[in-house]
Amino acid sequence: MKHKSLKISLAALGMFATTLTTANIHSNQVNAAYYRGAKVTTPKSIRGTWYNYNFNKLNKMTITAHTVTLPKLDTNSPHGTFTLYKQDKKIYRKASGNLKYMERANKYAYKHHWMNSWTYNNQGFKWIGIDPYWLDAGDNDYGGGLRATTINKNGHTVKQLILKNPNSVKYFYKSPTLTKKIK
Repeated sequence: MKHKSLKISLAALGMFATTLTTANIHSNQVNAAYYRGAKVTTPKSIRGTWYNYNFNKLNKMTITAHTVTLPKLDTNSPHGTFTLYKQDKKIYRKASGNLKYMERANKYAYKHHWMNSWTYNNQGFKWIGIDPYWLDAGDNDYGGGLRATTINKNGHTVKQLILKNPNSVKYFYKSPTLTKKIK
C-alpha cells in the first residue's frame, strides 16, 4: 500500500513538472510573438529580383509584398527568406539592459525568419528599413534602408535599388547583365 501511494505521488509530480515546462515554453513563444507587430507591406517600386556584385560574385536579392530573400554573403551573414514585421515598441522597454532576453528574442526571431522593418524619411526620400537582427536598427552590414530610384546610364534610364547602412551603400539592378556592366 505504501509503494502504491509513492508511485501515485511520483506520477503526479512528473505530470506537474511536464505541465509547468510546457507552459513556460508556450509563455516564451507567446511573449516573443506578442512583440511582433503587423506584417509590413513593401512598396511596389522595390519588389522583384535585384542583382549586385560583391567581391566579384553575383548576388541576388528578392523582395515580395511581405518578404525579403537575402543572399549568403559570407559564412556569418544572415541569409534566406525573411518575413517583414513592424516591431511593437514594448520590446525595447522589455529588452533594455537585459542581454539574455535580447539574445533569446533575436534567436527566436531568426529561427522563425522574422525581419525587423520600419519606414523613415532621409534627405527628402522615403526609405524602408530592414534588419535581420530582431533588436537592431539597420546599423550592420546586412540591414539598412532600401529605396528604389532611377539613374541615367549611357543615355538609358535604369532602375536601381539602394541598400544603405552606416557601413556601406550597395546598389542592385534588375538584370545580371546590366549589373555586370555597371559594376
